[in-house]
Amino acid sequence: MNTPPADDQQPSCRDLAGALAQNDRRAAYAALALGATTVAEVAERAGLRPPAAAVALQKLANVRIASFDHAKHTYTLLDDTFRLAVQAEVRVAGRADGDGAGSYFRRGRLTSIPGNKEVRSRVLDVVRDSFEPGVPYPEAKVNAICGEWFDDWVTLRRALVDEGMLRRNESGAIYERV
Repeated sequence: MNTPPADDQQPSCRDLAGALAQNDRRAAYAALALGATTVAEVAERAGLRPPAAAVALQKLANVRIASFDHAKHTYTLLDDTFRLAVQAEVRVAGRADGDGAGSYFRRGRLTSIPGNKEVRSRVLDVVRDSFEPGVPYPEAKVNAICGEWFDDWVTLRRALVDEGMLRRNESGAIYERV
C-alpha cells in the first residue's frame, strides 16, 4: 500500500477538493485508479494530451494524492491521503454534532485558546497529538511544535502543562506527553 510520508504535513480536505476541482486532474486521478502509471498511459486513458496529463499528474503529486517514482518515471495513487485528511478534519472540527473545538482552528492553526474548560480540553488534545507518548522533548522542540500551532507558543505550552497533557521535568528543560 502506498501511503504519504509521515513527516510531511498532510493535505486538508479542502486541499484535496481543490486539487480535484479541475476536469483534467479528475480524469488523471481516474486513469491512475484504473491502473495507468505513466504520463502516456494517463493521457490515453483520460483522453488528455500528454502535456495536459503531465500537468495534472504533477498537481496530484504536489498535493500528495499521487506519488512520482523518479527512477521508473511512474505515478501511483497514495492510498491513505483521503483517509488521513478526513481523520484530521474530524479531529479538528469535531463530529457531525460539533464539539466546539473546530471553531478555534483556521487553516490548521489555533486562533485562540478557549476559556470553556471542556472545549479547551478538546482543543489541547489536538495539539497534544503532535507529541509522541514516551518521547522526551527538549524545551526548544516543544516551543517549535507549539509555534506551529499558535503564535503565542509560550501560552500554549503552559496550557498543555497546566492541563496535565505535557509533563515537565524538575529542571524544566525536558517535556514528555502524558
